[in-house]
Amino acid sequence: MKNLTLVCLSLVAFLSVGSIADSSFNSSSESDRKSVSVTIYNAGIGLVRETRSILLPKGIRMLRFEDVASEILPQTVRVKGEDPKKLTVYEQNYEYDLISHDRLLEKYVGKEVTIYRDEKDKSIGTKATLISNNGNPVYKIGDQISLGYDGRVTIPTLPDNLFAKPTLVWKLKNEEEKEQILEVSYQTNGMNWSADYILILDKEEDSADLNSWVTLTNTSGTRFSNATLQLVAGKIQLVNKQPFQQVPTTKVYKRTMEMESSDYAAPQFDQENLSEYYLYTLDQPTTIGYNQTKQVQLFQTEGISIKKYFVFENLPMYEGNEKRFNNAAVKYIFKNTKKNSLGRPLPAGTVRVFKADSKGRQQLLGEDTIDHTPENEDIKLKTGEAFDVVANGRRTSFEVFKISNGNKTSYSAEIRNRKKEDIEVRFYATLGGDWNITKSTHKFIKESSTKTYTDVPIKAGETVSVEYTVETKYW
Repeated sequence: MKNLTLVCLSLVAFLSVGSIADSSFNSSSESDRKSVSVTIYNAGIGLVRETRSILLPKGIRMLRFEDVASEILPQTVRVKGEDPKKLTVYEQNYEYDLISHDRLLEKYVGKEVTIYRDEKDKSIGTKATLISNNGNPVYKIGDQISLGYDGRVTIPTLPDNLFAKPTLVWKLKNEEEKEQILEVSYQTNGMNWSADYILILDKEEDSADLNSWVTLTNTSGTRFSNATLQLVAGKIQLVNKQPFQQVPTTKVYKRTMEMESSDYAAPQFDQENLSEYYLYTLDQPTTIGYNQTKQVQLFQTEGISIKKYFVFENLPMYEGNEKRFNNAAVKYIFKNTKKNSLGRPLPAGTVRVFKADSKGRQQLLGEDTIDHTPENEDIKLKTGEAFDVVANGRRTSFEVFKISNGNKTSYSAEIRNRKKEDIEVRFYATLGGDWNITKSTHKFIKESSTKTYTDVPIKAGETVSVEYTVETKYW
């Protein structure tokens, strides 16, 4: 009767189904669930582990295991009874041929149905044979072929090979008739998580507070109530397999946020190493709804020392560029160390930077992404471009070496600070070949084989020229 109810709900105003009973099948649904844990990876997959209490008759039986994710990867399913010697799985099928109006009609091609029409407060039934369902149903009624026949179509029973929802079906042998715990695990697509960070700068922009949230999404096709939630941070390798294609459904996403209240302990994540990754376990159960975006706080810290840079990188240095100017990139750098109120693995995610205006209202300054960042590494964020810090550059001389394969080139970059306070600008020179700066107005520091930089202090309203000469050899 349970299946019949689900069928009727799915086919309201379209089809009616007669009584159905199949004594050879036992069913297990979410109501039998004793525990469930979900581990979500950055790679867009989840690992589901659940236990259910079931009562099976002795002998060889078919068990329908319902309320699994519709994005399940069937080849990853593992099932185990309390005593593997007394409960043996012979065969497994993943059934995703779901009940729908069209699929039921397709199953009844060549079979008899009943079509009811309302006439003068009466419902009159007509027996018909469905002979085709290619777009529109074609019926044989008596000796006539009907290309269209309005009415409510009913069928006598539900086909065995159609299911109300994605279902695992096992053929198994049970040696002992008693209630026992069945442990099932599987991987599923449609689950993902990322970290979101809120960085709040102080007035001087040399200190900040950092708040981190875990944002997870579930489009796997089912919900997980009161689940143990675990997250794996890191880049795991997966063999690329094509998932089973389900009938698309309209997705309505909802968003929830776990927050602290006076009578509710705020959820916290416990962190541990897992081989070459980091595992975060939420310290209390949570419900992961289907088509839901959920946020849970990962951590928060205050008083991070931070340094702000105005950066010119890849500034055009060619003739004819004198009348054009370029805005400096705004970057913030801070160290992920315990001394700097951090010192923890930071999962990949988006960092949004805020600062309060004169009325104390937090305003967005920009956002950037970070990769998985281990302890003791620097975090570098670009939030946008500075309105009042501009520069333009040009090449002032060029000389080709006649004997060796090389040249000597001189450049000049004019940097202007239109702000009302003193700043420091980091100017990068991008170079190729075997280069050497032989003359400059400022001290350059080599960062890589192609980049060197100098930090230039500039007073409010001041203009500073950075001039340098480069000798380059080519092989």
